[in-house]
Amino acid sequence: MRNNGFLAALCFAAASCSSIDHIALRSTAVMLERGRGVNLDEPDWKLGRDAIAAQLKLVETLLASDPENLSLRRLASEGFGGYAFLFVEDVEPGRAKGLYLRGRDHALAALSLKSVFRGLKDKSPEDFEKALTWAKKEDVPDLYWAGFGWAGLVNLSKDDAGALAELPKVVLLMKRVYELDPSFQFGGADLFFGVYYASRPRILGGDTAKAKTHFEWAHKITRGNYLMTHVLNARWYAVAVQDRELFKQLLTKVAEAPSGVLPHARLTDETAKRKAAALLEKIDDYF
Repeated sequence: MRNNGFLAALCFAAASCSSIDHIALRSTAVMLERGRGVNLDEPDWKLGRDAIAAQLKLVETLLASDPENLSLRRLASEGFGGYAFLFVEDVEPGRAKGLYLRGRDHALAALSLKSVFRGLKDKSPEDFEKALTWAKKEDVPDLYWAGFGWAGLVNLSKDDAGALAELPKVVLLMKRVYELDPSFQFGGADLFFGVYYASRPRILGGDTAKAKTHFEWAHKITRGNYLMTHVLNARWYAVAVQDRELFKQLLTKVAEAPSGVLPHARLTDETAKRKAAALLEKIDDYF
C-alpha cells in the first residue's frame, strides 16, 4: 500500500510539473504574439533585424515542445518569410531561399492542424484547389504566409524547373486569400498579383494591365501609406512598361514619405526606403 501510494504521488508530481511547463510555454507564446507589433513598429532598422532573428530561434525552440501551437506557427511563418524579404533576399539570395522554405513549411504546418489541409503540398493541382475551397477567413494568415514563402522560394529558383512547376499552387493560395480577405497584410494578395502579372512574359500569362490594376487596388487599400507598395510597383510594373519617369516618381515618393503611418508597418517602411534608394542607384540597369 505504501509503495502504491508513493508511486501515485510520483505520478501526480510528474503530471503537475508537465502541466506547469505546458502552461508556462503557452504563456510565453501569448506574450510573443502580443509583442509582435513591437518588432514590426521598430524604427531602428538594424535593431529590428537583429530582434526578429533572435525571436525566430526562440519560437522554433518553443515549437519543439508544442508543435501544434497555432500562434507559434504563425509567428514562425511570418517571421521567416518577412525576415527573408526585408533583410536577406537582396544581399544573400541563396540563404533567403532556405528562410522562405522554412516560413512556407511553418505555414503549411499551421494549415495541417485542420485535417482537410493535411498533405496539402503534395496534392495534385486539382486536389490542392479543391482543398482550398474549405478555407475560411480564419485561415487567411496561414494561406498568405504559405504563399508568400513559396513565392519567394520560386522567385529565387528560376533555374529550377521543379520549383517553377509549383507556382500554380502559389497562385491558388493567393487567389483564395484574395477571395477571403483582400485587405490582409496591406493588400498583400494584390501586391502578389501585381508582381506576378508584371514579371511574366505575355506568352506565360503576363499582363501589365492586370498588374497595374492590382497595384492600384493595393494602393487604395492602404491609401498609399504602405511604402513597399510603391517599391514593388516601380520595380515590376514601371520596369515592365519601361516607364522611367514613373519609376523615379514612385521611388522618390518613398524616399520623402514618413514611415510608420500605418500600424505595424514602420520596419517594413524603413526597408522600403532602403530598397528604393538601391533601385534608384541602378535606374540605368532597368531602362
